[in-house]
Amino acid sequence: MAAIAIGARVRLQLTGVPALAMLYRQRGPGEGRMSSESIVAAVRQQLSRHPPFSLMRPDEVELAAGNIQLAHFAPGDTVVAPGAEPLPGLYIVADGVVERVPARAGGQSPSDLQLVPGDAFPLGALLAGRPAAHEYRALGRVVCWLLPRSVFDDLLRRSESFLDFCKRGLGVLLERSQQELQASYAQQTAQLRSLDAPLRTVMSAPAATVQADTPLRDAFERMERERVGSLVVTHPGSDSVAGIFTRQDVVARVVLPQRPLQTPIGEVMTAPVVTLPASATAADAMLLMAERGIRHVPVTDNGAVAGIVTERDLFALQRRTLRSIGDTIAGARTVAALATAADDIRSWSHSLVAQGIGADFATRLISRLNDQLTARLLAIEAGARSLSLAHVCWMALGSEGREEQTIATDQDNGLVLNDTLASQRSVWLEFAQAVNAALDRCGYPLCRGGIMAGNPRWCLTASEWRATFDGWIDRGDPQSLLDASIFFDFRALAGDASLVATLRAHVAERAAGNPRFLKQMSDNALRNGPPPAWGAGMLEQWLTQAPELIDLKMNGTVPFVDGARLLALANRVTATNTADRLAALAAAGAVAADEARLWTDAFQFLQGLRLRAQQRTSRSAEMPPNVVRVSDLSEIDQRILREVFRQARRLQQRLALDYQR
Repeated sequence: MAAIAIGARVRLQLTGVPALAMLYRQRGPGEGRMSSESIVAAVRQQLSRHPPFSLMRPDEVELAAGNIQLAHFAPGDTVVAPGAEPLPGLYIVADGVVERVPARAGGQSPSDLQLVPGDAFPLGALLAGRPAAHEYRALGRVVCWLLPRSVFDDLLRRSESFLDFCKRGLGVLLERSQQELQASYAQQTAQLRSLDAPLRTVMSAPAATVQADTPLRDAFERMERERVGSLVVTHPGSDSVAGIFTRQDVVARVVLPQRPLQTPIGEVMTAPVVTLPASATAADAMLLMAERGIRHVPVTDNGAVAGIVTERDLFALQRRTLRSIGDTIAGARTVAALATAADDIRSWSHSLVAQGIGADFATRLISRLNDQLTARLLAIEAGARSLSLAHVCWMALGSEGREEQTIATDQDNGLVLNDTLASQRSVWLEFAQAVNAALDRCGYPLCRGGIMAGNPRWCLTASEWRATFDGWIDRGDPQSLLDASIFFDFRALAGDASLVATLRAHVAERAAGNPRFLKQMSDNALRNGPPPAWGAGMLEQWLTQAPELIDLKMNGTVPFVDGARLLALANRVTATNTADRLAALAAAGAVAADEARLWTDAFQFLQGLRLRAQQRTSRSAEMPPNVVRVSDLSEIDQRILREVFRQARRLQQRLALDYQR
């Protein structure tokens, strides 16, 4: 290795390193050398292209550029050795590729990470004040900037942006990407409330409250006097919520039954009522309204009424769109009416993406609106056949079961029958086929693989479902593993949810107790990973090729979904949503909290890219809905994508280590 101080008047010879050779090459016999000012300016310009320097103040970047050293390495040279102490400082790849090799006992270890221009190392060791845990070595000729340890420590003290990046890395990049996306739609969303805002800041006015023993006449006079559409009803002599009464309740609960106006409002209120704490966010309230088809949510603080948040508060700009969806679904009597609501859901989904709304919130909202539509469709079809859903349960599977539906989604569902209904299977099968056909007319295509409740294979009694899952777990053949990737994400959507809860508990215990099945699931999960050119040992190849097309589902989100599912099954976690699974695993100590956060962030970034890609393909048939061209992404999104694929490989390495042969 050779290291040269940039601040000195020096001549650099970097033949074989094209990018930096252009900046630092020897000018020729008569020209001597570049001035230190020119070199510092060139370094400052290059550093400013990469986080964290792109996020820092000019004076902070100047401090780094004026003190940085240039180090170049021959192919195979060790840049940082494991256990080396003291570390000279922070290395930033300027040109070429550096590979990280874990220090493990028992001989040579394969590279588990490649660092490309802009990547810094070894951050963790420097922050912790310990020796490096891994070896970093040059793949081909490499040039690195070396930020001396004293300057690194100085920047940690001076620069909040530098310190934040060193601690949170990917999280900082994701925030910057989200800011860029939202800025691109700033004109459209300037008046949009922040969905992260706590409800205490969103409520437009205090709640109008009455006690449960208040006569209806007094309650109506209060509503008219204060011009409110709802009353929060409290227990007599208490501030705790007992129920809620809205204008929509007057006709059905007072006028038509001819209730006398002396009737206590507690007899006609809605109870129990769903509330949210004042610390909950606007997004929480929005999801609750979409899930329950309601327009008012009482807000509490330490159990007492703090106010009420309404649909008007949350959707000031787009309340008509959301209201029309809810009204159309609730009032639908035909499949045609629900098809209109389905179109509204898709339009609303495009609007969310265009506003830069977070992927986790967007996919949950899409899923819950689709749930509401499906539940209404089930009620219509059951009513047409004089059937009751009290002893059956419609199951959502796949992405719908995980509440991770994107804009482009098909059907994955099943039907669980109480064992006493085995003799009526043909009736329920006909019902399920009608529902599947109606969902198709609403724009949710039939599953090409036939994974639908209208397929006799997936319209089963509770006992038959248990036997089916037991067979998959016991056999572990390729078809069983394929089925497991869809069916093991099941959740109750409508009907008797206890049927599915019992099945979930059975499956969780059975799967966790079968190591062979978990090993087979791991092998299957490792078959889908990031594109080879973004993977271990092949970044040099990628750097010399034209940008490629990437399937964000198969090569992006699927590794995270498969990994979270396997770890959840192994640890008896019953959640189905990928982020919820990772959070539950971290809470149980099965996964490190930092790992869970990074994997969740990476997964949600990919989900966001999928939503943006699907919004694009709705206007153009240029590419499939989950495919993106790398060159279409911003520089920061390309940087994040590299880190996201690294996280996918780390998750897969975790599976490979946990479930070795």
